Amino acid sequence: MKKPMTKRGWRFLAIAMLGLASSAFAGVGTWKNYTSMKDVRAVATSGRTYWAATAGGLFRWDEDSGAFQRFTNAEGLLSVDLTAAAIDGRGDVWTGASDGTIHVATPATGVVRAILDIRVIREQTAKGIRSLAVAGDTIFVCTQFGLSVYRIARSEFGDTFSRFASIPPNRTVSVTCAAVFAGRIWAAISDGTNNSIVSAGLADPSLPDPSAWTQEILGSTANVFTSLTVFNGKLYAGSAAGLFFTDGSVWQAVPNFVSQGIVAAAATAANLVICSGTQLYTLDAAGTVTPLGTPLPATPTSLVIGADGTPTAGCMDLGILQWRTSWTSHFPNGPSSNQFASVTVGPDGKVWGASGRADGHGFYRFDGTNWKSFTTQNSPLPSDVVWKISLGCDGSVWGSTYGRGIVEIHSGSDALDSSKIYGANVGMMGLTVDPSFIVNSTVACDGQGNLWTSIVLAGNNRVLAVRTSGGSWRTLPVLIGGIPAGSLADYPVDRALAVDASDNLWTVVRSEGLKGIVCMGNQGRIDSVARFRISSANGLPSDDIRTIIVDKENDIWVGTDHGVGIITDPDNPTRSGAIAPYRPLDGLVINTIAVDALNQKWIGTTEGVILYSPDGTQPLASYTVENTNGKLIDDNVLSVAVDQQSGTVYFGTAFGLASLTTSAAAPKESFDQLSVYPNPYRVPNAVPLTVDGLVANSGLKILTIDGRLVRELKTPGGRLGFWDGTDVNGKVVATGIYLVVGYSEDGSKTGTGKVAVIRQ
Repeated sequence: MKKPMTKRGWRFLAIAMLGLASSAFAGVGTWKNYTSMKDVRAVATSGRTYWAATAGGLFRWDEDSGAFQRFTNAEGLLSVDLTAAAIDGRGDVWTGASDGTIHVATPATGVVRAILDIRVIREQTAKGIRSLAVAGDTIFVCTQFGLSVYRIARSEFGDTFSRFASIPPNRTVSVTCAAVFAGRIWAAISDGTNNSIVSAGLADPSLPDPSAWTQEILGSTANVFTSLTVFNGKLYAGSAAGLFFTDGSVWQAVPNFVSQGIVAAAATAANLVICSGTQLYTLDAAGTVTPLGTPLPATPTSLVIGADGTPTAGCMDLGILQWRTSWTSHFPNGPSSNQFASVTVGPDGKVWGASGRADGHGFYRFDGTNWKSFTTQNSPLPSDVVWKISLGCDGSVWGSTYGRGIVEIHSGSDALDSSKIYGANVGMMGLTVDPSFIVNSTVACDGQGNLWTSIVLAGNNRVLAVRTSGGSWRTLPVLIGGIPAGSLADYPVDRALAVDASDNLWTVVRSEGLKGIVCMGNQGRIDSVARFRISSANGLPSDDIRTIIVDKENDIWVGTDHGVGIITDPDNPTRSGAIAPYRPLDGLVINTIAVDALNQKWIGTTEGVILYSPDGTQPLASYTVENTNGKLIDDNVLSVAVDQQSGTVYFGTAFGLASLTTSAAAPKESFDQLSVYPNPYRVPNAVPLTVDGLVANSGLKILTIDGRLVRELKTPGGRLGFWDGTDVNGKVVATGIYLVVGYSEDGSKTGTGKVAVIRQ
């Protein structure tokens, strides 16, 4: 019997397994990130190239070619939740993130480096970067706790100013923006109650002393400032209450903008361009104000002026908006949201994601090249709040809305058919107080072709809905010991329904007094009576069930808020010993579980992902934000899905989707010519040779061209195998041509390939 692993033990494992995590899938192991870059927080420009800091990372847009370049965790960012952007005199692109991380990207090389000094400060909880102001060799970093000075040439921070003028020392001061003007450093600040402009002599050695700073109230203490911009020998301050300017002595209001909210401003030699609400204006040296273009079609956040004087705004939902004769939108293709509350992979390898309850952006599909989003704006989708996405029968994909029923779409389709929306029209009833408010769980198919879903808190207690193989719909209650279950799966349950090898339906029960899971024991029949109820009294770690899946050996894996329970006898799950005595990840919150082609379990938790052996007794690898250098976008992994054919694993989070290529690709039914790569293969090599095209549980032999055995290897068991270029004694082989022979477990089937080895 295995001793249960504690939460503390899991954290230790996450560190101890780091070496294994990096080598278990050597030669595979490629991370990618998929995020939405529609929400732009800040824009910087150099010539005809624009850089946008977004909620999903950084992108570069080349105006001449129209090409985009994306930077996410996979390209070197440690955080994709970017909030600020600037370009220094060398052309390096600086971005700030909500967690205090600063990134510096060098366009010529594509290299991104991170500056973590602010991120790792323990004394501060709110460390977000509000903006970045470049002044020669200095970057003024405006943060949620003060103003920091970074010296570019020295690659180091100088002072951080957190106390200004007469503001009480016990108050945290957030700095919105900063500028250098008339030999002084100016900053817009807020102490949570009062907002003001402060300034001090740039060369004053006593700047850490609050008395060195002069504080000025413009309008009122409630006036929030958004920008500081130098134009025509004056400093302009944009705020919620209008636009103000000073020549270095007295502040005055610009009459045309009294009580108008200023979002952003940017200067050219001839004009100050001002964004008020969604309208742009120009202010010339004589003080003349002129509207510029038509109103922006989206909410602006920032503003820059291109090399030819073209105004370009960063906006929410439409990326970069540029004005010439009209507004045009520019952002790289991606999902409509960074929320991936639920993920699945279709039989054709297409990836589907649902935006969840917190972020109503519908659902989205990735075909390997492009994303397509399905929303109420571009389809008959009845609600943008799609909280679950799951696979049905015959390649169908189902999106479960939170309140407007469930929709069906074929995996290969680009359109949602209005006739494929199901709710009250097929007999489902929602809440007692609002019968039309119908919330469905995920779906599951049995071997008879019946498709099952549950209805959360159905007012008539008919909490199961089934579309039969004949196409008709039925609803029915779930009776547990004669008592109707009032609630099956609800938030935060990931996978709510499962079907075992005997066509028995399993479901999560959330009703008080009945919590746990039930097995209907229906063997493909449409039945209301639950045959078994399984709870913590039977050995599950908890009655708070988060996910339920059936693995390739017909074991039932149950994820809870206190670890995993494994039911090894699904035909009699309540008998003594039917639930494995060991509990993987005991005490850890389990969000989701997925099974790969090798029957390994990918377990998403609130603290990262851990891979378990098929029987659940051995942890094989762990992945966290820390040990992947941010490539796993967030430790709170909400959903995991596996492409069984390629072995790629997808991790859905609230900040985007991450993927990892693994060796767990589905084996071939029979051998064909083996594919080996890279070919030629240079040794010694940290990355092993990959052998593709194996049948299940193959062995590998490496032979010289005249048939002498060099090495015999076991494979992971799927389509892929690996060789590190050494012989049976661990010595690097000589240059030459080698035969690669794969053979089935019983030796009856073989496949061959060749590789040229070059010893360096």
